[in-house]
Amino acid sequence: MESRSNGNGSSAGHSIDRARPRFWLALQPSIVRLYKIAGLIALTAILIGLVGFLIVNIFYFFNHTWVRPVVIDKSSQKVVEASTQLSDANLRKSQIEAEKLEIQIQIKEIKRTIEMDDKFLTSVGTSADAPKSPDQWLVHREVEKARFDKANAEDRAAPLDLRAKSLEKRAADQDAVVKRLEQSPYLRGLDHKVQLAFVPYSNKEIKLGTKLYACHWGLVWCKNIGSITAIIDGEVQDIHPHDESIQRGFLVEINVDKDWEGEAVMFAGSKPLWFL
Repeated sequence: MESRSNGNGSSAGHSIDRARPRFWLALQPSIVRLYKIAGLIALTAILIGLVGFLIVNIFYFFNHTWVRPVVIDKSSQKVVEASTQLSDANLRKSQIEAEKLEIQIQIKEIKRTIEMDDKFLTSVGTSADAPKSPDQWLVHREVEKARFDKANAEDRAAPLDLRAKSLEKRAADQDAVVKRLEQSPYLRGLDHKVQLAFVPYSNKEIKLGTKLYACHWGLVWCKNIGSITAIIDGEVQDIHPHDESIQRGFLVEINVDKDWEGEAVMFAGSKPLWFL
C-alpha cells in the first residue's frame, strides 16, 4: 500500500511539472506581442514628440505673430516698480524746485543789497572821499563798508547765477523724466485691473482691432478669444515664449475672455496653424 501510494504521488508530480512548461509555452507568444505593442507605442510617442518639437521650433523660427499677455493691477510688481520710480522722480523734481527757489531768493537779496549800496554811494560817496572831521570819517567808513559789501555781493552773484542756470536745466531734464515715467503703461494698473500684452517688434500684424487667438494644446485646437483695443507708446522688454531670449517691443491693451487671461502666449491675426 505504501509503495503504491508513493507511485501515485510521483506520477501526479510529474504531471504538474509537464503542465507548467506547456502553460508558459502557450503564454509566451502573448507576452511577445505585448512587448511589441509596448515598444511600438513607445516609439510612436517618441516620434510624435520629436515631430512636435521640430514643428514648434520651425514655427517660432519663421512665425512672429505671438504676443505675451499679462494682467496687471496695483499689486503687480511692474505696477509697484513704475509707481515707485514715478514717486522718486517727483520727489527729486520737488527737491530741485526747492533748491532753485532758494537760489532765486538769494539772488534777489544780493540784487537788493547792490541797489541799496549804489544809492548810498551815489548820495554820499563823493563827499566822503576826503574826510576831515570825525563825522566825515564815520561817513567815509560807511561808504567804504558799502563799497566792500557791494563788491562781495557782486562776487556772490556770479556763481549763484551759474548755479541757477544749472538748476533750470536739471529741472527741465527732471520734468522730462517725470513725463516719460507718467507714460508708463504699467501705471494704468493703479486704478483698476488692466489686460496688456507684450508685442515684439518683429510682429507686423498689430493694429487696432486685430483678433487674438489662443490654443488648448500647443499650436493646435485654437480659437478667437479677444482683440487688441489700444496700442501703447514706449519701448519695453520681455522674453520669447519659446527660447526665452530677450526681446524688444511695445505693449498693447487687449480685451480677452476671462477664461483665457492666464495664457502664456497668444497669436495675433490668425491661428498659428490656420488649418487647426
